[in-house]
Parts: sequence; structure tokens; C-alpha cells
Amino acid sequence: MRDSYTLYRVVPAAVTEEQVREVAGRFGLSGEPGAMNKRTGEFLLIDASKDPEEQVSVYAHSGAVAYHIPDLELPTEVTDQPDLPSDAEAEKIALAFLEKTGMQSPDARVVKIEVNQMQEIWEAGATEPKVSYDVTKAVRFGRSLDGLPVYGDEFAVILGDGGGVAGLVKTWREVEPDGNVSLRSPEEAYEDLRATRTVRPHTGQEYDQITIENVAIGYWMEPRGFVQDLIRPVYAFSGTALRDGVPEPYVEYVFADEGKQ
Repeated sequence: MRDSYTLYRVVPAAVTEEQVREVAGRFGLSGEPGAMNKRTGEFLLIDASKDPEEQVSVYAHSGAVAYHIPDLELPTEVTDQPDLPSDAEAEKIALAFLEKTGMQSPDARVVKIEVNQMQEIWEAGATEPKVSYDVTKAVRFGRSLDGLPVYGDEFAVILGDGGGVAGLVKTWREVEPDGNVSLRSPEEAYEDLRATRTVRPHTGQEYDQITIENVAIGYWMEPRGFVQDLIRPVYAFSGTALRDGVPEPYVEYVFADEGKQ
């Protein structure tokens, strides 16, 4: 562990209705955005002239952008396995789409390509689905600050049947250095974890048992609908949790800088 870590200040996003129209135009959408949602900062523009309908959201609180074709991203019913591209093809399609729409970032790197949405068909009394379809595939991007991973960022291109783009989400705040801090020990942070003093609000989920297998240092970014001024280092505690005897991946975050809880 280093002696000090960089703090980062968020460069405020100044989102106007004109900017929302400009962003929508990058995706080939037109129309007028609705009034800003005061709670989330979302401006939503829906282009109902498209078939299927397409929409773009721009968030004043974070500068985030979300583009969706709901009928392709979340189809009502799937009866055959969609033709999804291979991982290599998916990456090429995603990168070309980002270049076309001007949504690329020089500090972004592909970190994962995976099935994004599945649809299952169950029969009464069954213990496993009769059939399962992989509906969409996500090409996910991540970045680093001060050589450490950023947690909470959301940047992905969603691909559907035939490799068509079904959606994009990009929560990628611009930041600048703002001093340095020392970190508490992982043991001190672990006590906060045990007391549920975590970065994300406690959801009330109860586990039979949690086994922490890894502790890592990174930076925390809030979700798109939240205002965030300062980017602080966190400890990421990850491992395996048991709920009703069934194991599932576990990860939780605790602020790591001293005197900032």
C-alpha cells in the first residue's frame, strides 16, 4: 500500500436541452426532451417516429448518456435463440458504434464481454428452466485512476439479434486531481463492513454466511442519477455469500480514506 493516494474532483456537467438534442442526433434521433426529472437529473427524449421506438436519456447530475431500443433490448417474448455475435465480433461492432456516435473515451478499455439479458421458459413444478435464450450481449468498458480500478462506472454497448446495437449506457464523469490522502488499514475498513457502514446503502439482504476472499483498492463512482463532487478511494471486499445454502458472488465497498466516513 502506498503512502498517499490521489483525490479527484468531478468536473461539473452542464446539461441543457440543446445538448440533449445534440446527443440524440448522434444516434439519429430527433424530437424534444421532456422536462428534467429533479430527483435523478434525467432528460428523456423519445423518438416515436422510429419503428421500433428509440430513446436517449442525458443526466444533468453526472453527464451520463443512455440510449435504448426497448423492443430489442428487452423483447416481450423470445421463441428462438437470437443470432448473437462472437466476442471478437461484438468488440468490433461496439468500437465502431462508439466511433460513429462520438461516444468513445481514450481512457476506456474493454474489460468484459458477456451475455447481458437472458429469457427463460419454465414449466409448473420444474426445478430448472425448460429452455433458456441469450437475448443480448454486452461489451463492457472500464478505466483506471492513479493506476487503480474505478468501481461504479457504467459504460457498455448492448448488442442484440444479428449484432445490431440495442442500447448503450455511459456513466463516465470527467475528473481532475484534487490533493492526496492517506488510507486507513483494511482491518479498520473491515470493521465498517461488519457494521454495514458501506458506500452503497444497506439493502437489508441477509446472508447465512459471507466469506471474504479478496480485498482491493480502487475509486468509487456514484450511479448516473446521483450528484458526486469528490472521487474517493475505497476498499472492495469480494468473495462468496451463502443465502439459503446457495452460493453467490459477493462484493461490497467501504471508503478507505482516513477521517472521511
